[in-house]
Amino acid sequence: MSNSQQTQPVTTVDTCTHVLPPDFASERERIARDDATFRTLFSNTNAKITQTEDLIESMDNAGIEVAVAAGFGWTDPCVARESNDYNLEAANQNPDRIVAFCSVNPLWGRDAVDEVLRCFEAGATGIGELHPDTQGILDADLSVLAPVLDTANELDIPILMHASEPVGHAYPGKGLTTPDLLMALVNAYPNNKFIFSHFGGGLPFYGLMPEVKHALQNVYFDSAAFPFLYRPEVFQVAVAAIGAEKILLASDYPLVTQKRVIHGFEHSNLSPAQSRLVRGKNAVRLLKL
Repeated sequence: MSNSQQTQPVTTVDTCTHVLPPDFASERERIARDDATFRTLFSNTNAKITQTEDLIESMDNAGIEVAVAAGFGWTDPCVARESNDYNLEAANQNPDRIVAFCSVNPLWGRDAVDEVLRCFEAGATGIGELHPDTQGILDADLSVLAPVLDTANELDIPILMHASEPVGHAYPGKGLTTPDLLMALVNAYPNNKFIFSHFGGGLPFYGLMPEVKHALQNVYFDSAAFPFLYRPEVFQVAVAAIGAEKILLASDYPLVTQKRVIHGFEHSNLSPAQSRLVRGKNAVRLLKL
């Protein structure tokens, strides 16, 4: 962040947005053949693919100061690298507005570590988004994830991971990354900082169990795509169960418009102090903005 950004407190941060290189739209069929996650999410030509300038315009319209440009859980290393480079370029060209995350498949081992280190040196401040279903992450022995997760811990950067509700309606990319699987990951890597997307598939609601809340001390939950999943009261429920300091405002743009998310959040009825935490202060602290 520039000096001007540091002197002006950030009030609204969107911790999960997605932009992709232009050729991911123009060569949609090729990318879909190469990458299973892209195929799951973007084979339908109606699935939106947007670029950096679209995100900046959306942020301006919604009153969002900073957004995280996250990747997806790529299964093809070349696709991952191209996407990561685009996110890094977006952040470098808009240093006061965009923060880059890089995405890898932890099952790539040393190659994944090298890509994380490359991106971190270029300015990435987190890893993700990861998609365990298409990447096969949680089907593997969790010890296999150690090289990437240990690297993230050493760099003190969070890992953003897709999460799935075990009940409710189906949707493209929902998957089966349910709270029980996420808890197993947290228990195996208690020192890592995680962000579980989509309110962690409901995991924060179990924060009313003391042992669960204790286990989740390094875990955050974002609100990505919440208008497709929950009523605005979900923020009140999550805050009551796990604490306002654990919730991050996120849109999952362009799947959901940022204006719609801001409008929904304004009907969450959180207290002003809670709202400030969720809306930006938590992200500023976690991402060292």
